[in-house]
Amino acid sequence: MLSLPMWSEETIIVGEVYSELTGAPIGGVNVHFRGTKIGAATDETGTFVLRVDLRAKMQLVFSAVGYHTQRYEIEPGTMAGIQVVMKERVSMLEEVLAIPGENPALPLLAQIRAHRAENDRMLLAGQTELKRTRELYVSHIRRRHLQKALWRSVASGLVMQADSTYLLPLYRETQTFRSQGQQFIPANDRQTQALILSETDYSALLSIRGNLNFYATTVSLMDHPFVSPLAANGGTYYKYYLADSVQTETGKHYILHFRTRNPYYATFDGSLTVDSATYAIREIEATVPAETNVNYLSNLHIHQQFAENRSLEEEHISALLDFAVKTDTSHIFPTVLIEHTMRARAYDEQPVVITDTIPAEEASSSMDSLMQTPLVRTATWIATIAMTGYIPTGTCVDFGHVQEILQVNRQEGVHLGLPLRTNERLWRNVSLEAAIGYGFKDRRLKGLGRVSWQLPTLRRNILRLEYQDHYVWTEVDDFSRLMRENSAGLRLMDFTSYAFEALYRDTFCRNTAMLQRQAQLYWEADWSDMLETHSYLRVGWQDDYRYQSLSFIARLGWGEQKHDGYFRRRYTYSDRYPVLYLGAEAGAYTRGEARNRLYAHLRLMLTQHASLGMGGTLEYTLQAGWIFGQVPNPMLWQASGNQGYGYDPYRFTLLHNGELMADRYVALHTEWNGRGVLFNLIPGVRYLRLREMVEAKVAYGYLSDRQGLSVSRPHQLYAEVGVGIGNIFRVCDLYSVWRLTPDLSTEMPNPRWAMRFRIHLGL
Repeated sequence: MLSLPMWSEETIIVGEVYSELTGAPIGGVNVHFRGTKIGAATDETGTFVLRVDLRAKMQLVFSAVGYHTQRYEIEPGTMAGIQVVMKERVSMLEEVLAIPGENPALPLLAQIRAHRAENDRMLLAGQTELKRTRELYVSHIRRRHLQKALWRSVASGLVMQADSTYLLPLYRETQTFRSQGQQFIPANDRQTQALILSETDYSALLSIRGNLNFYATTVSLMDHPFVSPLAANGGTYYKYYLADSVQTETGKHYILHFRTRNPYYATFDGSLTVDSATYAIREIEATVPAETNVNYLSNLHIHQQFAENRSLEEEHISALLDFAVKTDTSHIFPTVLIEHTMRARAYDEQPVVITDTIPAEEASSSMDSLMQTPLVRTATWIATIAMTGYIPTGTCVDFGHVQEILQVNRQEGVHLGLPLRTNERLWRNVSLEAAIGYGFKDRRLKGLGRVSWQLPTLRRNILRLEYQDHYVWTEVDDFSRLMRENSAGLRLMDFTSYAFEALYRDTFCRNTAMLQRQAQLYWEADWSDMLETHSYLRVGWQDDYRYQSLSFIARLGWGEQKHDGYFRRRYTYSDRYPVLYLGAEAGAYTRGEARNRLYAHLRLMLTQHASLGMGGTLEYTLQAGWIFGQVPNPMLWQASGNQGYGYDPYRFTLLHNGELMADRYVALHTEWNGRGVLFNLIPGVRYLRLREMVEAKVAYGYLSDRQGLSVSRPHQLYAEVGVGIGNIFRVCDLYSVWRLTPDLSTEMPNPRWAMRFRIHLGL
C-alpha cells in the first residue's frame, strides 16, 4: 500500500452522463483522468463513481464512440455530483468526393501512403524521450463472463492494477528510451521487480517490444508479423470504411475504420484518426481478432496517440494470454495480462494514488492463497523447469539439470544422478553446482563440479571454473551450443531427440559419445549492447589423447533484447537483422608418440529469425570453418546426424553420426514457417491453427590428406528437404523428410525417406 504525502487530498466524484439529443442515459462511457489509467465506465443507467487522491488539479475526460469528448477540471479535495451532457458528432464529409462504385476510404488511404515521408516518425530526424513501463499480471477470475468484463476494462485502459480482487502483479519494468528515426536507444535507468519467478523466466512473455510503426508493411507483435492496415497490399486483407470527420481543437480529422477479411490471418480490426490537412495519423485503435493463428492469445489491444510534430505521445498495448487448464466450461484460470505503456516525458503520468482498493494485508493474503492453489503451484514448478532445466525446491539449493537425474542411453543403459545447484537465495552473484551419476551398463561413476561468479561490473561479466568426468557427444562444440542459445536441452540435443533417441534401433548407428575429463576456465563478457565475447581455456583427456586449447568467440547481435537472470541469458531476436559469430581456437594435443602437435580452427556462423510478413518466418543458420593441422578424429568437424525418431532443426535428419567428417566445411540449416498462410484459407481446418513448414539442410565437407585417413571421397555432400505440419494440438510438429544425395559410406546405408516428429511449445 502506497503511503500518502501530507498534501494529497481525497476526491470523490459521482456523476451521470446523458445524451443531448435524446436525454437518455449513456452506458459504457469511458471516464478517466487524463494521462493515467485511473477511471471507470458508466453503467446502463449512465452513472459512475470515482474515488482517488489527487496531488494537483487534473482533467477528467469523458469519451464514447459517436460523441464529442468532454473535459472537466477537477480540483484536489472535490466532493461533488456532476451531470455530463454528451453531444453527438456531426458528420462533415462534404469534402470527400464519392464516385459511384468507389469506396471513399481508398483515396484517403492513398493520400496517407503518399505523405508517409513527411509523417512517418521513423523517417524524421526529431528526437523524443520516452518512458516505457512493462507489467505482467495474473488474473484469478474464474468465471468466463467476468473475464470478458475484465478484458473490456483492459481494452479501454481503465483497469485499476492495484485492485488485487482482479489482478495480481507478477513483474514490472520501467526504462527510459531516446527515439530518433529508427534508432531506439535505452538509457541506464532500467528498474525491475519480479515476483514468484525471475525476469528471465518471464522473458518469453515480454516479447511485446512496443514503438510500433503502422506506416510499415508489417507490425511485429509477440514475434509474429501482423499486416498493417496501411500496407500497399492492405486491400487483400482488409475492408475499409470512411466513418466520420470531426472538428477538434487542432483542426478537422477523418475517422477511418478497417476490418479484417479473414480473422485467422495476422491482421487487425480498428480505426485510424487522420489529420485532414497533413494526412498524418493522430490516433490508432487496433484489436487482434481472437481467432488469429497465435497460440494462447485471448485478446490484444493497441492504442497510439501522436503529437502535432508526428512524435509518439502515448502507446498502450494490452494482451491476455490464456494458458488455462480448463476443468469445465465455466472456469478459466489462470490468465496472464501483459501491459505495455510508453509515454513521452511531457505526457507522463500525474502523481495519483489509488485508495479504493483492498488493504495491503488482504492483498498479500490473496497472493499467498493464490500461490498455495495446486494449479498455480504445479504451473509455477513446471514453468521453472521448462525455462531453466532446474527443479526448484523452495530452499537455497535446487536440484540440478533435470535431465541429469534420469537418462536412458546406449552408453550407460539407465543413468541415475544427483545434481544440485545453489540459487540466488544463498548468493546472488555466486553459484555452486555439482552432480554425480551412475550408469548401470558401464558400471562407473560420472560427475561434474562448477563454480560461477558474476563480477560486480556495470556490464555482464561472468567467470566460471569447472571440472567434469562425463560422457560428451564429439559432434557437439561451442558453436553448436550457440545455435541453441535459448534451449534448456541436455548437451544441446533437442528435447524430442534426447527423449526418444535411446528407443531407436539401427545396426548402422554410430556411437559418438565418449568419456571426457576436462578442466575449464570460462569468461563471458559484454562490451556493448551489440557485442559480447566468450573465452575458454581448457585442459583435458578424451579417448586416447590429451589436449590443451584456448578458444575465443565474438557475438554481434543487432536490434535484439537480452533478458538476464541467475547465470543465464535469453534472447528476443530481431526479425530484421542477423546475429554474427566469429570464432578462433588454437591448441596442442598429445597422442601416442605424437607430442604437442599444434592445430588451429577458424569458424564463422550467421543466423537469423527473419520475418516475411504475411509469408511467415524464415530461420536459417549458415556456418563455415577451416581446421589447420592434423587432428584426431573427434576434433574434426562432424555433421550432426539424427539417429532417432525425433526431428531436430539443427541435426541432419537422414545422416548417421560420423558419416560426414571434414577439416573444411560449409553447412546450412533453413526452415520456413508459413504461420497458417495456406491452412487459414480452408474452412474447418483453420480452426486447428495448423502451420505449414518447409525445411532444407545442406552440408559440404572436404577431408584433406594431411589427416592421415584413407578416404575414397575427400569431397562430401549431403542434402535433404522436408515438409511438415506444425502446431498439431499446439504441441507437436510432424515432418516428412527426403534425402537428396547418395550415401557417403557403403558401411552405413541410410533410408531415403522418413517421418519424424518433435514436441514444440510456443506462441
